[in-house]
Amino acid sequence: MLTRKQKHFLLKFFSLFSIVRGYNILVIVIAQYLTSIYILAPDLPLKSVLFDVNLLMLVLASALAIAGGYIINNFYDREKDLINRPRKTMLDRLVSQENKLSGYFVLNLLSVVFASYVSFRAVIFFSLYIFGIWFTLTN
Repeated sequence: MLTRKQKHFLLKFFSLFSIVRGYNILVIVIAQYLTSIYILAPDLPLKSVLFDVNLLMLVLASALAIAGGYIINNFYDREKDLINRPRKTMLDRLVSQENKLSGYFVLNLLSVVFASYVSFRAVIFFSLYIFGIWFTLTN
């Protein structure tokens, strides 16, 4: 049997998973790997594509940037979501606005750090991508 504290932690975890839409990110990660295997590098052995560290870093960077985008979207759309999706919003409210904002910055920082492993161009790309997500949400 779970304690009250454990139940609360699980609810917060599922709330955060709901905010970042973890199931969408998983599908994107799978799509990136399948694209790499079958379209970008069809002549390379499967093992070399799956265990390519640069590809892993790019996939992690994109997954973290997308998760950050979902968080900042949730942050700015809180009032609209109260009207349009009140049940989901009740779950999302378990994570405070301050924690959402902190998570947003941490995920984006990690995204740029992972991109820096690949190249400076990847850092520029992900920095512009993150800024673009933020800019479209605030305007």
